[in-house]
Amino acid sequence: MSNENLPLKGLKVVELATVVAAPTTARMLCAYGADVIKVETLYGDEMRRTGKTELTPYEDDKNPLFTIHNSNKRLVSINFKNADGKKALLQLIGRADVFITNVRQQSLCRNGLDYDTLKAMFPRLIYAHFSGFGPRGPVADNPGFDSTAFWLRSGPMADWQVKGSFPFTPTYAFGDMATSSVLLSGILMALLAREKSGEGTKVETSLFASGIWCNSVGVVSTQFERQHLNPDPFHPCDPFDTFYECADGKWIGIYVNEYARDKEKFARVLGMEDILNDPRYDDIDTLAQSGVIVEAVERCNKIFKTRTSGEWRDILSKNSISCEVMQCTHDVSSDEQAIENGYVEPVEYADHLKVMMPCPPVHFSGYGRRPYAPTGAIGADTDAVLTEMGYTKEEIQKLRENGAIH
Repeated sequence: MSNENLPLKGLKVVELATVVAAPTTARMLCAYGADVIKVETLYGDEMRRTGKTELTPYEDDKNPLFTIHNSNKRLVSINFKNADGKKALLQLIGRADVFITNVRQQSLCRNGLDYDTLKAMFPRLIYAHFSGFGPRGPVADNPGFDSTAFWLRSGPMADWQVKGSFPFTPTYAFGDMATSSVLLSGILMALLAREKSGEGTKVETSLFASGIWCNSVGVVSTQFERQHLNPDPFHPCDPFDTFYECADGKWIGIYVNEYARDKEKFARVLGMEDILNDPRYDDIDTLAQSGVIVEAVERCNKIFKTRTSGEWRDILSKNSISCEVMQCTHDVSSDEQAIENGYVEPVEYADHLKVMMPCPPVHFSGYGRRPYAPTGAIGADTDAVLTEMGYTKEEIQKLRENGAIH
């Protein structure tokens, strides 16, 4: 499929956002055809320097982490606190269909970039605002990040480990990436609605909102008998719906299997046929009431230790038992299934550095996607974009000398 046949071709987007969630929303729009102009301050997006703490390259022409969220965007650097810089930014926004920002509301209002101001100027504009905790409430103005608003406040970090364990540390920007899709869907709905009404609108979401939505089942279930989401690993509800360590030290999870329906199959595969005539093993209720669940888990622990994780995956899969080996993140970049489906692809950076990059996860039968392109330096496309807007070389040079652009 030709990469010129892109579903969002012709859509114009201005992004005034940093780090991950909002830039990734713009990145998805860009991947499928939108012309996205990323506006950075003269200092640049802090994501450019994240490689320093994540131990990856972070040079202008060799910055894979920054590339994940910003590939194919046109990079412009404008100081919108400068009068001439703000004028240029407003001109850019006036040419756009969508404006995406995660600048905090107070700053937007101070600089005349809030929704009400821009709506009056550009009534067809889709204004997408992203925040940490939402636009209202006692902590609305607090800085909100993936780790604080998505993970800490919405429950997972307290519940996803056994009680008493040290809290786990999520992968950098995991919640940001999940939330970016929420904002993306809102923007696409707003664009569809604009086709009918002719009017723009404001689209809002937050890390906190997304964290609650992703944890919906937990939020509801803990309002009843269940107060903690992660049970004692030796007391699962179902011994055939949990995880076990195998002979090679790797873990395998056997999940989304129905005990009553699949008990006979598990008994045969695991060599536990005796449970079929043991009333303690009749169903989930008798497992709990008799206390035999501990015995069942201990038996399974020993059985799974007799084969490697790969062997168990083959055996279970051949018997139509849902399972998967617990894979390390390091393994994903070389996963045959991921490569075959185009979920990761090789990208070459400066000095012949090749990196397997995670790809935007939507595939169309009738449309293409832009391939990865390494990102450039701060303001790499400033001159070209301003020239398109009608600025002369002399005017661009004057803006640079006045500190309005980089």
